[in-house]
Amino acid sequence: MNGSESAFMPRSKTRMAGDSTVGSVRSVVAIAGPSSSLTIPGIVVSQIVRVMARTNSVIRINVDDRSDFDSELFRAPSLAAALHDDVELNVVTFEAPRRSWARNEAFEWWMSSHVETAVAFVWPGIDSTWVRQFVAAAKKVGATSTVVCASAPRANSLSFAHIADFIKDADQVLVGRESDAQALRKELGSRAPSITTHQALQFSRSVPQPAVHRIMAFLPKDNMVALATLLAAFDAIPEAWVDSYHLEVLMRFTGEDAPQLVAASYHSECVKLNGDDISSEKLGRLVAGSSALIIADPVVDSRAFSTAVDCGLPVVVVASANLPGVGSGYVGALLADLDRPVSVYVAVTHALRLSDLQFPRPEEWQALVNVIGG
Repeated sequence: MNGSESAFMPRSKTRMAGDSTVGSVRSVVAIAGPSSSLTIPGIVVSQIVRVMARTNSVIRINVDDRSDFDSELFRAPSLAAALHDDVELNVVTFEAPRRSWARNEAFEWWMSSHVETAVAFVWPGIDSTWVRQFVAAAKKVGATSTVVCASAPRANSLSFAHIADFIKDADQVLVGRESDAQALRKELGSRAPSITTHQALQFSRSVPQPAVHRIMAFLPKDNMVALATLLAAFDAIPEAWVDSYHLEVLMRFTGEDAPQLVAASYHSECVKLNGDDISSEKLGRLVAGSSALIIADPVVDSRAFSTAVDCGLPVVVVASANLPGVGSGYVGALLADLDRPVSVYVAVTHALRLSDLQFPRPEEWQALVNVIGG
């Protein structure tokens, strides 16, 4: 066997969740799906695992695409992934083999009689042929199987028709949009399991993004270092593209240093500096009309960050030292380094690539887990 096919032993040294020492009753949840913290699907699975692990022993099975799943995706680190907690003590992780026959054997090996709930996460466009094997392994031990499927912007009825055959034997299927649920019911007919919707899986925006990327940046008062870093990152945008960008910087300032720094920037005609106090109502309108937000060193009660979360927007959190006190559970936040303009540029570029996604609020993961059970 090669490396990926010898993954029948846990990567961590944590006691196996399915080991007889855990107890004789069913108490384990097996969760399978993408794993990379450089991708939204992988980060979503991690959030489901973390919430589930607060009250259950969890077997996490990483099932990644046959292609290089990290390529041409997101090089900016996820803030949610960086904010670790201690629930991973209840998690044992396995890597699923890539060859179908080996993967099938692995699923059956890991699916012990202690598994009560088996959860498969599907993102349309990523290989999901493995779900059939996973569900079959769950049925062999009498575990309840749930397929959790994201309703992504580029997914359509054909996308869900394609995966219908892989999920037809599950006990329940959760999707984000009712139109996707209807597509599955139509395709499966009398074979359809229980198919319902959940807000946490609705990743599609109801309003299309405008042609011009509107970026709102929130900086601490008179923080010229943060302003200089931000402007250097924005100036890295190629001239051929910059007409499609507009940056509005909200920073209270004294004197003329800040306006002069903006005026001296290369793309100054696409930058607006706003030093006014912003009411909560106006803040809500500004954020809702944005493609992405940049927030430097947000405080725990940051109005800008909480408003962005309410709107489900991608956020670039620019940190100067320690990790910020916000962002736990929010999969739409990326992390950048205040001392490295290139880090900010990369994060903003990727945030704009995510601007057609609607990100769930952190509390919606718990609501989703409640529906899944376990």
